[in-house]
Amino acid sequence: MPKIHCGVDTCSYNQDKVCRASIINVGGKGSTDNESTCCGSFLNRLGYSNLAQYTENRGDTDAILCKVDTCIHNSSEHCSLNELQIGPSKEEAEIYTETDCLSFERR
Repeated sequence: MPKIHCGVDTCSYNQDKVCRASIINVGGKGSTDNESTCCGSFLNRLGYSNLAQYTENRGDTDAILCKVDTCIHNSSEHCSLNELQIGPSKEEAEIYTETDCLSFERR
């Protein structure tokens, strides 16, 4: 099981800095740096407050899907890392495009 370290405090899946989404979707096809990547699984805790209880009861992440074809860790649209770091691109991310895959490494 991959471990996702999450620094996005506004995400519903973030529990004590660990992501509890069952599948992570990293986006940013053609990215040249981590600022042009994003976590497509991000759910704003405020906007999805009705789902907050559901997301808090999740377990570990089963898979990391990756659409970033320029990342060295992308292997057939799956991330080859066992640990991944996601962070906000601004202090309080409100939408998924305000998140970054900090583990991105360009090919």
